[in-house]
Amino acid sequence: MEMEKLSEELLIEILLRLPVKTLLQVKSVCKNWYDLIHSPYFIYPHHDRAASIAAAENTDCLLVKRFVDGGEGGEGSFTLSFVPNETPVEDIDISFTGIDTNYLQLVGSCNGVVCLTRFRLNTTIVLWNPSMKEFRVLPQPSYKIDHISNLGFGYDPETDNYKVVRFGMVSTDVFVRGMDDAIEIYDLRTDSWRVVDAESPVNSGFRCSYDYVLWNGDFFWYACHKHTHGAVIMAFRMSNEVFEEIPIEGVPLSDEIGGTKLFVLNDSLAMVIYPPQWSNPFLFPPEEFVIMKSFDIWVMNKDDVELSWTKKFTIGPSQGLDWPLGFRLNGEFLLESSYGQMMSYNLYTQERKEYQVHDHVRGHDPPPPNLQVLLYTESLVSVKR
Repeated sequence: MEMEKLSEELLIEILLRLPVKTLLQVKSVCKNWYDLIHSPYFIYPHHDRAASIAAAENTDCLLVKRFVDGGEGGEGSFTLSFVPNETPVEDIDISFTGIDTNYLQLVGSCNGVVCLTRFRLNTTIVLWNPSMKEFRVLPQPSYKIDHISNLGFGYDPETDNYKVVRFGMVSTDVFVRGMDDAIEIYDLRTDSWRVVDAESPVNSGFRCSYDYVLWNGDFFWYACHKHTHGAVIMAFRMSNEVFEEIPIEGVPLSDEIGGTKLFVLNDSLAMVIYPPQWSNPFLFPPEEFVIMKSFDIWVMNKDDVELSWTKKFTIGPSQGLDWPLGFRLNGEFLLESSYGQMMSYNLYTQERKEYQVHDHVRGHDPPPPNLQVLLYTESLVSVKR
């Protein structure tokens, strides 16, 4: 009996070390292997182990929406690519989603599942696991096509369920014709949308950033009140499905949503404050156009009594860094340069590294400032369930 138990533990330890591609091949060896590989008790430890190794060995993979130059006479277009720690990049065919990559928005990634949508309209939403080569086009939400909305995608461990949260305001062209206080949640388990009885940030007068961060199982957006211009962090609690305003005190904030972004840094909620304007050195002679930018990185401290923020890092003033994109698992800061390329910045050594993610022909106009980046770790999570 002890030998059987030891053999089972050894088998699990061996399988946990295998990549998803190999596990999909060996799952048919026997029913016990099949059941084990499809069990959440194996799937999530496997993903966590892969993420830990990627962080320790600096081998995490980036999913990047990048620009490919059209060459002489071509207009160029966006594509989606995996960018490992070392080049070359690996382009991905996502024609199955029905979303034009020029209008693609990377919503978020959780446990190896990626959420994609059409920028701002959010009427076509897709859940996709690249490792499993599985995808699911979500049913249409109840909001009308002209609905400009915010999205969040995450995992509820209490119900072992993946959810998409959607809220926003109804508009026709550029003229807002009304507010909609409904909040919709998509459940992967039921493959359906439902309206949640909660107060929407829109009806409370807040404008939320389109990008969000998933931290400790909850969603967080940076938000400004449209009348008072006061800033808060808007949290959506996954467990009880309600919004909560988190005050921001002691931090010099920009009065524009475009000047503050939320990220996760070393398992803490972090806020990056920076000048919001995008600069393009190709539009002006270098001697007439030199912009120095600074990025302040604040980290939230929370105990049982109070919440506070501490400024951990300041980058700059520096030339050539333009737009914050996020943090890698090892803590390196990812930014978009003023020349449209992705760069990493080591917060401790100040070392810079450039990723040649844009396929850009010298002498052409620079790629548009629309890089999007997600950290990706492979997993066995199925979106077909």
